[in-house]
Amino acid sequence: MSDDALTVEVHWARTVSADVLTDMLTRAERERTATVQNAEMRNALASSLVLARTAVGSWAGVDADAVELRRRCPRCGSRVHGRPSASWRSVPDDVHWSPVPHVSLARTAGTVVVATTLRGEVGIDVERRTERLFVGFDDVVLAATEARAVDDESRLRTWVRKEAVLKALGRGLDVDPRTLVLGPGDEPPRIERGPVGPWHLQDLDPTDGALGALAVRADGPVSLRVSQVQLTGRY
Repeated sequence: MSDDALTVEVHWARTVSADVLTDMLTRAERERTATVQNAEMRNALASSLVLARTAVGSWAGVDADAVELRRRCPRCGSRVHGRPSASWRSVPDDVHWSPVPHVSLARTAGTVVVATTLRGEVGIDVERRTERLFVGFDDVVLAATEARAVDDESRLRTWVRKEAVLKALGRGLDVDPRTLVLGPGDEPPRIERGPVGPWHLQDLDPTDGALGALAVRADGPVSLRVSQVQLTGRY
């Protein structure tokens, strides 16, 4: 791999009970997590927040509690949703927050993932494998010119690929996924019509039970580093 390759770090973890992670969450994160009624989704949210700060801390060489996560929607300015960002302090009483240029996180029942990179917008998505997708999935996700997948796994593969690209743009589902045209889900990933690139798009399945994809704007080779994290604080 060339020394000029763009390095992307991906950390993934299996979800842990939000109750177990309480002491690792900030007060704001505890308040946010407490509003989620579904226990499975609450655990996934808490796990993704801890993993994101752990991943950024690993990249910056600081503890997870020295990292602060933020969100900002480019459309409405909300700080509740939108593209995530992170900053960190080198020492606890340091008044200067050093930003991490690009970070993306995703969660599904059982699995959470985070991607970080110094340059190039990055997006990551993950979904739990399912035996059956909802009725009308193709009409919501696929453009009229896109090939219809032969099975639900290929359909889901197309979905996570699209989500990764749209998240890298900082727009997510503010953009109709049908405006992004990809190759068939049962073939290697490629963008046939969409945002100006160049783009690196690849499948990234953290576990047998989940499908994932990574998208990063890159005009050269990409060096991918994948690490599993135990959310109790041990790699």
